Amino acid sequence: MDKKNAIALKAIAEISDGDCIFLDSGSTTLQIAKHLNEVKNLTIITNSIPVMLQALNQGHTIISIGGKVRQSEHSITSFDFLFNFDQLNIDKAFICCSGISLDKGVTDFNLEEVETRRKILDISKYTYLTADSTKIDKVVTVKICDISSLDFLISDKYLESKTASLYNNKIKIL
Repeated sequence: MDKKNAIALKAIAEISDGDCIFLDSGSTTLQIAKHLNEVKNLTIITNSIPVMLQALNQGHTIISIGGKVRQSEHSITSFDFLFNFDQLNIDKAFICCSGISLDKGVTDFNLEEVETRRKILDISKYTYLTADSTKIDKVVTVKICDISSLDFLISDKYLESKTASLYNNKIKIL
């Protein structure tokens, strides 16, 4: 949990008053949501029920993407006929993953979660991958995207400098 909180504090430093942000489903983005009271007048778009509940009384506008509730992650996976993503103007998207690899890119276990993330990445001005060091050099079932298609990787202090150097050739590490 300390790693995720450290990542959350780095993410909060990237968010400005008035931003429209996307917070993905995941324990790291939930930690980000716990610190959103440090920023004012946000529009928060999310598919995470815990993130919604956490941000509910912080004075921000919250937009939930509609769709099927995924019980295991307490998330909502969306389908085009339920939500029109093209009408959103997201300044900064913070997404999660289960693995990140130089060869296989950013990966996760659930296809529906991956589809939602891909849509969000396509329409966001800046994209942040929040991944603790245990997810580095790990590959799981479904590819979200190539590392180079993201703007920033926010990780923890346990990311080895040699590994960070290799990844920094494809993505800026915060």
